[in-house]
Amino acid sequence: MKRLSILLCLLCIGSSLLVAQAAPTEAPVEDNIGVQESPEEAQTDVADAPVPPADEATAEPDDSEALEGDNPSDDSTTAQDDQYVEDEEFVYKMNQKGDQFIKIGLMVDIPLRPATKQLKVGGSGTLGYMRFLNSNLAIGGDASFAYMTTLGKNIFTCIPLMAKVMYQFTVGKFEIPLTLGIGGAFQNYLGDTYFGLIIKPEAGVFYRHSPNWSFGANVGWNLLPQWTKDSSYFGVIMDAGITARYHF
Repeated sequence: MKRLSILLCLLCIGSSLLVAQAAPTEAPVEDNIGVQESPEEAQTDVADAPVPPADEATAEPDDSEALEGDNPSDDSTTAQDDQYVEDEEFVYKMNQKGDQFIKIGLMVDIPLRPATKQLKVGGSGTLGYMRFLNSNLAIGGDASFAYMTTLGKNIFTCIPLMAKVMYQFTVGKFEIPLTLGIGGAFQNYLGDTYFGLIIKPEAGVFYRHSPNWSFGANVGWNLLPQWTKDSSYFGVIMDAGITARYHF
């Protein structure tokens, strides 16, 4: 009897295994729409679906098109540079602040007082230096040596040392300086020496031959007051000549 019971149990187990193998592995999923596709079929449909094109907004720009196009920032910079060049004014001035020159001149001295009846026509040489404070105004000084003879063949010498201020007009390549000098002058005649005041206004016209050289003519009046214990005298000697100036 026990053996029969075991046999019946084995038959029941075998039957249940056969029924389980014959049943479907997966049942279709239903929702409110109806029966959906199985996961395998859904994966196959997704794989076969066409891939949409990439968004144009996220696509990288073509390098060739970027190179061919104009850069707006470059255009604005170029326009600003052009405007700057148009607005800028280039003003050339023959002389600027800090410019300097050395001058050397040879003059003919003509005595006006005393007259030429007592003092003959003589000559002089000048060496000077000027520095511009601006394009027109300059200061400096010079030293000169002048000599003249008298009717008795005696020699009168004069060595002026002067500080000068100059205002110069410019017309094209021509320069017109107006100068005033003041200083002292050593005067000697027949062994007598006198040191006195000298004042000299002068004017000239120069041509600027090159940036470094100008040549011209000038005329001046040497005013020589003399005071002694017994008397006073006022001498006037005019000089005219040519002068070369080296600018640097």
